Amino acid sequence: MMESKPFIIAAIIKKSLVEKLSDEEKVLLENWRNSNAENSKLYDSFKDGKSIRDDLNLFKRIDVAAAWDNLEKKESHTLPFKSKFNLKIWVPLIASCLVVCFYLLYLNQNISRSHSKIIAIHSQVHKNDVKPASQEAVLILDNGDQLDLTKAKSEFISNNIKLKDEQLAYEKGVGTGELEYNTLVVPKGGYYKIELSDGSKVWVNAMSKLKFPVLFAAGERSVELEGEAFFEVTKDVNRPFIVRANGTDIKVLGTHFNVDAYSHKVRTTLQEGKVEVASANQSILLAPGEFSESANGILEKGTADLNRDLAWYNNEFYFKKDNIKFIVDQLSNWYDLEVRFEHDVNKNKIVTGSIDRNVPLSQVIEMLEYVSDLKFKIDGNQLIIRNK
Repeated sequence: MMESKPFIIAAIIKKSLVEKLSDEEKVLLENWRNSNAENSKLYDSFKDGKSIRDDLNLFKRIDVAAAWDNLEKKESHTLPFKSKFNLKIWVPLIASCLVVCFYLLYLNQNISRSHSKIIAIHSQVHKNDVKPASQEAVLILDNGDQLDLTKAKSEFISNNIKLKDEQLAYEKGVGTGELEYNTLVVPKGGYYKIELSDGSKVWVNAMSKLKFPVLFAAGERSVELEGEAFFEVTKDVNRPFIVRANGTDIKVLGTHFNVDAYSHKVRTTLQEGKVEVASANQSILLAPGEFSESANGILEKGTADLNRDLAWYNNEFYFKKDNIKFIVDQLSNWYDLEVRFEHDVNKNKIVTGSIDRNVPLSQVIEMLEYVSDLKFKIDGNQLIIRNK
């Protein structure tokens, strides 16, 4: 018997979330989305990675078998393809196709939390408060296994990895064969510290990923970074340490520096020692107190504001003539927030101020309201910004 159109669309939705669609499938999906506003809204909710946990919990409560029986009874009365969205038919059908791929996406997002960051507050403005970032990360081993370090109870993660003084520590040594790589993934609302096999220490900021060998090779020490991290590199004149980020290589022997690679622009700030930054067949040397920026084939350097560039490492929010969009992006990462600007807010408003990062969100926005002409409201994990 030919598959019903609801099932076909459900299968296409599932496929669209994990791989590319054919041209014919794209047309079918677009026609279905455009046929009804509820259809488009439902699909957008499936694509939103932040809602995966809720979707999974919903799907677990659905009796898929019963839903199919119910569908069979109604098959002869199924509405035309472009008819009004029918939740009783669609949710069980799509759930049956999507539950597995949502579970996989949920693992890949690595945003599982053992507790909520939302806390109560006595306020006439805010519905709740939000706790600051905490030590949260997932470690992906060379074989693909994923370890939630937030829930790790044992000191020994594996034969050569252990949790030591609230940080991940690798056994010292030098690799002799094919290198094995691990990846540390830090979600929004998290941070983590790791000691690599050469003794170098790395502080990894929220929404960041660090890929590194379990044991460095004899010739060089190389890691890959997405996001932001501060490095304290152990000196080894025979093995340079290289950070690769978005097409930029930062090469050092032993030094302290920060790399911000959240976007296509890579900013390297040197606190101590000396580094060489290379990008697009260009290279420059940095002295302490200098920074470099590389983007779109251009590499340049200048004098850094260490208080600003290293503020996150020093556990501080430090804003100096920064626009409000830049500021709330930092808050979003640190407090795991969704941000909403009212339509008349100028996102280029300049703000200057500083405050400790290890405080509830309400204290930070109190400071921001004091130094700006903006009002902030916390509603769940959403931060709403409007003009005073």
